[in-house]
Amino acid sequence: MNIGAIVAAAGTGSRLGKGSKALVQLNGRTTLARAVQLFLSLDEIAKIVVVGPPARLESAREEVESLRPRKPVSVTPGGPSRQDSVRAGLEALGACDYVVVHDAARPLASAALCRRVLQAAIQSGAAFPGLPPRDAVKRVEGGRLVESLDRAQVVLAQTPQAFAYQLLLTVHTQASDSGQVGDDDAQLVAASGHEVTVVEGETTNIKLTTHEDLEVLEALLKEQEAVR
Repeated sequence: MNIGAIVAAAGTGSRLGKGSKALVQLNGRTTLARAVQLFLSLDEIAKIVVVGPPARLESAREEVESLRPRKPVSVTPGGPSRQDSVRAGLEALGACDYVVVHDAARPLASAALCRRVLQAAIQSGAAFPGLPPRDAVKRVEGGRLVESLDRAQVVLAQTPQAFAYQLLLTVHTQASDSGQVGDDDAQLVAASGHEVTVVEGETTNIKLTTHEDLEVLEALLKEQEAVR
């Protein structure tokens, strides 16, 4: 079985204010290096495409080269949106059976999580990890409460997400042609009418978005890597 991986690493990180999030260092290593290393450690993954920030593409290549990868890893420029970047990654990856898409901004995703999502996608064609919200969830409009949502029917979506390659390529191509926009790949696939399986996510799989996230991730990584 031929399985590829896409590392979405083209985000500008405007809320974080530190330039490309993929090149932010956490306990001495960039988020990009950590995401690529995750897939290098998985025997299931045959090839990797990094979709990097166009203005920092050479820096992204240097990060990849520093890992001395023993499987094919290419770096290609991303687009103006994450959706555009994933589509560029799919085209650069080329045909395979399944593809795993992961945000470099989630540097603590584990190999076990990746395998769990991949196995679910092999069964159903599409899968993503999610966690139930701990707090009450409300829908509001104009600063006013409209309704309370059932937490049993809501999850917080994460990456990595995994899909049959041809399914995801077709969905992205159709979305590009029609102007459809989705929050993530799972939403685009679900909107096409295809079933998407949800597997259990990880509480430590935090997305680097704000300075608070940066502090939490730095502390978690220092704790984890001090034990090794």
